[in-house]
Formats: sequence, structure tokens, C-alpha cells
Amino acid sequence: MVSKTTRPSTPTPPPEPTKRTGLWIAVGVGVVIAIVGLAAILTSRDDSELSVGTATCDVASSSSPLEPAETWPVTVTGTALPALPDSGTDPAIGTAAPTLCGRFFDGTPVNVDPAKGPAMLVFLAHWCPHCNREAPELMKWKASGNVPDGLQVIGVTTAVATNREHYPPSTWILDEMKWTWPVLADSPNSDAFTAMGGSGFPYVVIVGSDGKVLDRWSGELGGAAIEARVAAALA
Repeated sequence: MVSKTTRPSTPTPPPEPTKRTGLWIAVGVGVVIAIVGLAAILTSRDDSELSVGTATCDVASSSSPLEPAETWPVTVTGTALPALPDSGTDPAIGTAAPTLCGRFFDGTPVNVDPAKGPAMLVFLAHWCPHCNREAPELMKWKASGNVPDGLQVIGVTTAVATNREHYPPSTWILDEMKWTWPVLADSPNSDAFTAMGGSGFPYVVIVGSDGKVLDRWSGELGGAAIEARVAAALA
């Protein structure tokens, strides 16, 4: 049974772009500043845990260094999961989850491979108030030492909107949320989120080492409830 303690934030697409020249100039300057800032953040960090490592699925290779970006294309292999229902039995439980392969903000390949151990995908939107409360709870859970051995926890920054709070997501999740688990930057169209049947934020999917869905939920739970839910899924 799926239960929720709060109403999750629903993805909101950014408004249609305006044709006013002045605004386009301002947006262009903002994008340049964001890219320069992201490059500075990533080159100054030494967080070996922030990427899963060499991907085994297909991502475009490049002979030259890639420019840092807030979103990257995501390769989805397999059948997308049905949307998480508001109540009742989750039809995705026990079914095969699609595999995801993408990149960290700096272009490092990120492969979500449950064969290496059960994977917990945490989809977070930088503008979502529930995500801004839940991400620190997850980091407290990690610091407590109570995360099950072998569980891969991967943050997925998704539903990126340049005109919403806490943009850019790289600065938000790495510096504001102090996230130290691996991160996959979702595509501009949120392909990873859609493939996993997401409908609100925060959104969590736990996949077993056999590639099948063990649990899904959307909304805030808090540290103790997250720990209990994960333990039950992995039991």
C-alpha cells in the first residue's frame, strides 16, 4: 500500500518565453553566469562520491572535455513504469524498472545499475519546498550510519526551471543541500522522472538487485519514516 504524509509538489512547466529583447538579453547573461559559476564549483570540489563512475550503458562519448551543464540527455532502456497512484496498490511493485544512464553536472557518466546492489532513486526539484525539507533529512540519515550496507542512493535533479527558486540545481543540491551521494542530472524534458512513473516531488523509487521495483512513494516522510520504509522494502 502506498501512503503519503504530505501532498507532494507537482511539476510545473516554466511559462512560455517572451519575445521582448531586453528579457532575452537578461536571460542570456544569467545563463552565462550560471555556467561560469557551475564550472567554478565543480573544479573546486573533491567529492569522489558525487558520481557513480564509468557507465556501462550507452552515453555519447567525447574526445574533448565536456562543458558543465544543469541538464543532460538520459538514456532510458526498458518499459516506463506506470504513474504512481494516489492510493491503493502500486502496480509497479514487482515489475522490471527501466534502466537509466546519464551524466553528472560536469559530464561524468552516471549509470544506475541495480546489479551492483539495490538502488534508491531520489527525484528532487530545486524549486520544490518539500524537497528543500526532505533532502536535509536524507543527509542526516546518511550521517547517522543507518543506511543499509550496499544500498546505492542516487539523487536525480529534475524539472529544472531557470525562473524558479534555488536555480541552478547544481549549486542547490551540492552546496545548499550538502548532498554527498551520487547525482544524475535529468534531461530538459525530465525523461528519467517520467520513465519511473513520477508525478510529484520528492519522489523515491527503490529497485532491487534483480532490477524489479520494491517500493515507490511521493511526498515528505522525514528521517525516521524514510529509514523504516527502506528497511521494509529491502527486508
